[in-house]
Amino acid sequence: MRELYLIWRFINNDIWDTVIPCMITFIAAWVYVGRPVSEFPQYFFYSAAYTLLYILTFCIANQVNSVEEDRINKPDRPLVQGLVTESETRLRLVVYNILFLVVAAFLHVLPLALAWMVVTQMLCKWGCSNHWFTKNVVCISLGTVTLLAAEWSIVGEVGAKAWWFIITISLWAGLGLPVQDMRDQTGDAIMGRKTLPLAVGDRMARVFLSAWFLIGSPFVYFCIFWSQASLGEIFGSVLLTGILIAQALWHWGIALRLWLYKTPKADDQTYHWFVYLFIVTIPMICLFPH
Repeated sequence: MRELYLIWRFINNDIWDTVIPCMITFIAAWVYVGRPVSEFPQYFFYSAAYTLLYILTFCIANQVNSVEEDRINKPDRPLVQGLVTESETRLRLVVYNILFLVVAAFLHVLPLALAWMVVTQMLCKWGCSNHWFTKNVVCISLGTVTLLAAEWSIVGEVGAKAWWFIITISLWAGLGLPVQDMRDQTGDAIMGRKTLPLAVGDRMARVFLSAWFLIGSPFVYFCIFWSQASLGEIFGSVLLTGILIAQALWHWGIALRLWLYKTPKADDQTYHWFVYLFIVTIPMICLFPH
């Protein structure tokens, strides 16, 4: 029970960011592929086990290498709270990575799991988290591809159209995720990172991000749909056109929030506005013919 509690404390900040998108990807893939309902509980358990180890291995690696930052930005984490020692955490990192590889091999997604472990090293050990571009645009995009592709592969083969969907939505996510760094500036400064607000200043970062969410991000989001259907099919559908209008308005709401609400707590909420859009977008692949 203590171990389950520690696992929860390690990953509870990533439920919305990772766990829920994983489960929704699995369900969307199940519907898209057309697997029988009778097999769903068994494979849902497989997906949940993989997802837990996927996020747990990253969270442990991240937190054991950023204790000083967490004392400021996330003081509720287990290492900061003294619920577990650093040596105990590093032992868990080894054990859970081995379990992750065993489960991945059983589910035939070992290459994707290995790719995720490389991304984890890039972020937590090789310094890619120290700059906003390598952290978000490179690593987050690559990590999201491994996340979505693995969940899909647990259900069945990832077809060409599904790959295009996964790649475009992952790139859209990575390009927008510098918004998460607006909330963590104090701790990131202590760690010597060059996140967007620390590289160009808070005000200029809000200018850049607002411009991106007004113009760039809605266009990349449109490309997610474009990867699945022609322009005629998209704009010939009232539903798809309505979704594109709604997503543009949601993006503009994020841009507006960046200027109206500037506290770390408000910036965290603004970031989660983006996460919510990511979550509801995943099952939209089922709207397209395949």
